[in-house]
Amino acid sequence: MDTNTPFERKHHAVRSGEGTDVGAIGLGIFTRLTGADTKGAYSLFEYVVPPLLGGPPTHIHSREDELFICAQGRVAIELDGEEYVLDQGDSLLMPRGVPHMFHNPFTEEARIVAVVSPPGLEKYYQELSELPPGPRDMRLVAQVMERHGLSLRK
Repeated sequence: MDTNTPFERKHHAVRSGEGTDVGAIGLGIFTRLTGADTKGAYSLFEYVVPPLLGGPPTHIHSREDELFICAQGRVAIELDGEEYVLDQGDSLLMPRGVPHMFHNPFTEEARIVAVVSPPGLEKYYQELSELPPGPRDMRLVAQVMERHGLSLRK
């Protein structure tokens, strides 16, 4: 057994708010575990969603499924035209190929734990975070999305 890989070498707790902050699109995005950490099984993120945040536009993942678990507050999710409100402890699976978006129309911060399988979304978030500061250039965002198998719903 190779004892030099992070997954096998040690077990450790990753605390809320820890991880690499690749915040983009107005929310905190913490990469908690990458595909390299999980031997290619999944990625794990924590999203810190400020009160009254509009969230990302409706989009589709062609490569990965996302499982959202509401760890704090409440978050509204539109999945394939249906609206869901997740309270603390609730979860929702968003399969690949299904249009979705999330936002926080409430007055309290929400924290979402997202399990993404297969991994790789961490590369998308990293590239998004490297876009020039200022108002979003949606042409650039769309190019990043396309490179990572995401698209905006038309």
